[in-house]
Amino acid sequence: MSICPSCDASPGRPFGTKDGFSLFTCEACELTYVDPMPTTEELAEFYRDYYKTRQYRQKLDSKVRRARRRIRRVKKGMVGSRFIDVGCNVGFAVEAARQCGLQALGIDIDAVAIGEARTLFPDCRFEHSSAEAIASADQRFDVVYCSEVIEHLPNVVSFLQAIQKLVTEDGLVFITTPDLGHRSVRSNPYAGEFIRPPEHLLYFTRRSIERVMRRHGFSYIRFQRSLKPTLKVLAR
Repeated sequence: MSICPSCDASPGRPFGTKDGFSLFTCEACELTYVDPMPTTEELAEFYRDYYKTRQYRQKLDSKVRRARRRIRRVKKGMVGSRFIDVGCNVGFAVEAARQCGLQALGIDIDAVAIGEARTLFPDCRFEHSSAEAIASADQRFDVVYCSEVIEHLPNVVSFLQAIQKLVTEDGLVFITTPDLGHRSVRSNPYAGEFIRPPEHLLYFTRRSIERVMRRHGFSYIRFQRSLKPTLKVLAR
């Protein structure tokens, strides 16, 4: 067993197994994670022709509407208009941000999804890139929007470091991720499809995501109310 991918603590307590993958919960930060993590090659194979991309294409209008509602709430607390969607997939949140009057950019490491986004939303700007690459180019944004992405990542540390570099001093980071601590999940997290490696590698509760983000430099962390098993985090 390896150390916690967030805080480098010694191997955590066993959480369970699913589809041949073992999960552990860190005793220090309470992050639940897959161990061992899939290799880069295994993840590339899994995400080849990613099934969620097809699902998103089939319900674009509803995805744009939901993203627009979220962005309007975030916009109330923002200064400036530069917006980036990290892990934008086919671009519905970027289009929603454009409709809200923001200067919107979408990035994704999936070249196929970026190609589709450019076709579906030609008035928006998209780049086939990663948060780390954009951050290293010294680009800054007033809102860094990252919905249902962080749970897919084997290296949460480099990702959060990049996100922190991307946001302006007075900007906001908005992250959503499944909530392992939600009352509908915690009694039996293996019911349904909540636990689904290798798609989801990290599993957060409100307490664990706050601990992880504070450890990696975020000092302001607030949660929006959610009836569904989803964490909605505003941070800087």
